Amino acid sequence: TQSALHRNNPSPPTRDNRGRGAGTGDGIAQRSNPSAIFLAGRTLAQGRIMLKTIWSAACDLIFPPCCPSCKARVSAHGEWCDVCLSAIWQVREVGIPAGSALDRCYALCRYTGGLKKIIRAIKFHGGHRYAAHSLYLLERMPQDWLEKIDLTVPVPLADARLKTRGYNQTELLFRQWTERNNLNWCEALRRTRETTPQWELTLTERRKNIKGAFTATHPVAGHILLVDDIYTTGTTLSECARVLKKAGASRVTGLVLASEAE
Repeated sequence: TQSALHRNNPSPPTRDNRGRGAGTGDGIAQRSNPSAIFLAGRTLAQGRIMLKTIWSAACDLIFPPCCPSCKARVSAHGEWCDVCLSAIWQVREVGIPAGSALDRCYALCRYTGGLKKIIRAIKFHGGHRYAAHSLYLLERMPQDWLEKIDLTVPVPLADARLKTRGYNQTELLFRQWTERNNLNWCEALRRTRETTPQWELTLTERRKNIKGAFTATHPVAGHILLVDDIYTTGTTLSECARVLKKAGASRVTGLVLASEAE
């Protein structure tokens, strides 16, 4: 009778001392092994790092890093040679005129030499490649300038000019730097109309030209870092700061790559 029972009710598959069934069960367990998954992920990450290193080396060989001003060889893309950097570098707080809505404004460089060249190339000739050189300058900025910044707001372009150019040069110059430093990028301003280029006008004409040219896209709060490429008389930054304070900002600090002002 026992033999018949065994024939009609075969025993279940045997299990090893780890409780896994035979056959495909072992494969499933191996595939879900956390150690194996970790090792596979680490191998993939190492492969990506190796490919990135090879690609970077190939780019350096084909397009060797050079100073954007004199074209002398430098050690990494984005760097300036010591001579050209010393010709432009002038970190300072720019004096702002009485009645300005700006609380203060900082400039990194003089608007001259190689920096003048690359800013014009970015604005008027699609010089995207120079963004790395502006990032290099921004990374040298004193870190205490960035204390308690709540939002970073770029000076906007008019819609028609943005469509023609395809990008806002201020975003190209500053966006990557803000991301590296965990600063909140916020396009809180919009131009309401086209304006005559400020460099063509006198100070009185500039103030009239820019008055009412901006509006806030939404409410803001706290300490705003207002960024632009150049500070000349400060009329554009002051008008932007006025609009931001009307929208809720408590303080507005300007930051520019270059300025002719002292």
